[in-house]
Amino acid sequence: MSLVRDLARRLIWVRRSSTLRLTVILSVIFAVSFVVAIFVALTLGERVNDRRLDTTLSTLAQGSAISEVRSDTAAMILRPLDDLTGLPRPFERTASRGGGTVSLEDDLLRSDKWRVLVTEDRDGVPVLVGVPIEDSADARELQQQILWTTAGLVIAITLTIGLWAGLLAQRRLMRINATLGRLADGDLTARTNPPKLRDDLDDIAQNLDQTAAEIERLVTQTRHLSASIAHDLRTPLSRLRAQLEMLPDGEERSAALLEASRLSGIFDTIMRVARIEAAQGRGGFERVALDAMAEDLAEIFGAVVEDAGKTLLLDIGATADIEGDRGMLIQAMANLLQNSIVHGGDQITLFAHGEQLGVADNGAGVDPAEFGEIIKPMVRLDAARSTQGSGLGLALVRAVADRHQARLELEQNMPQGLRVSLVFTKM
Repeated sequence: MSLVRDLARRLIWVRRSSTLRLTVILSVIFAVSFVVAIFVALTLGERVNDRRLDTTLSTLAQGSAISEVRSDTAAMILRPLDDLTGLPRPFERTASRGGGTVSLEDDLLRSDKWRVLVTEDRDGVPVLVGVPIEDSADARELQQQILWTTAGLVIAITLTIGLWAGLLAQRRLMRINATLGRLADGDLTARTNPPKLRDDLDDIAQNLDQTAAEIERLVTQTRHLSASIAHDLRTPLSRLRAQLEMLPDGEERSAALLEASRLSGIFDTIMRVARIEAAQGRGGFERVALDAMAEDLAEIFGAVVEDAGKTLLLDIGATADIEGDRGMLIQAMANLLQNSIVHGGDQITLFAHGEQLGVADNGAGVDPAEFGEIIKPMVRLDAARSTQGSGLGLALVRAVADRHQARLELEQNMPQGLRVSLVFTKM
């Protein structure tokens, strides 16, 4: 079955290859044009030859007198048009048309092909004149065989060279496409590494490598800057918190400590996102059963949801096993549950179905037009920042999804609310 699937993939690749399609189309156009040119050349050549024969026949007839011709010879037949006795019937039919080529089943005077013309002799008597053309017909057939054989060889060589050139170009395009796919999956180290600059495809590959290198530099610099800022601010924030704890008890002290804790949590989240985004390879991955993970999450966070005055429901169906980092996945689901506690309704559902793991709530929900915004770092829908949160929760979930090559899906929950899930398409 694997061999059949591999063959099917290759056939689909050939069908979708624009380079090979263009090569085949151009080769077919060349082949058809070549065949048409040979056919036209042979047809015109045959007509020219027939006209020359007719001119020769007319000259022979006008140089002779029917009264002086005693009998037919192997070199020429000259008969009065009203006396075709003894000639095969094809001569009569051809004579009724004014002339043409006669093909006989049996030889007549050692030839089975004759060129016949109805004209007048020297005395103006209507006559039928004919000459054998078997040798010239054989020469034309040989010429046709040579031309068609040559055409077949030229077409075969053209198709072979065209397909070979198309396959070479397609391999280079596939290398460029594979590099783009790796970059899209988050591997910023992907490069095409063209051997040398030979044509425009190598120029494209080199420009792609330069662009990828610049993107990698900028992304690495941004991640490093975010993590560095968060790390450098943690120390003074810790000292500030220690000093606040030394103040006398009171509302102002509690509020200050709460803000310090909130800031510390934001910095911790920024650093976690940076670490997740900077991770490469599959280190720390293990086989994870989604149904078992959903049950563990319900047991861990059930009490937290109840303390918030809400209900946690568990919806588990037939699930798949995936390769993943259990700690990261728990962290991502904890963020989704925390979002539902803060922004959702009184009922939260933790679900696992097939290759999906996620959280749904029955709150006010989110406008689908805002789905692309709320997964960005530091983006919150309440412009006044009047609710809890830092705008980093879904950004961390997205980083975890990208790390697992999973798809982060946001949907409207029916009849109301938000449904967020990780879809593990590559396991």
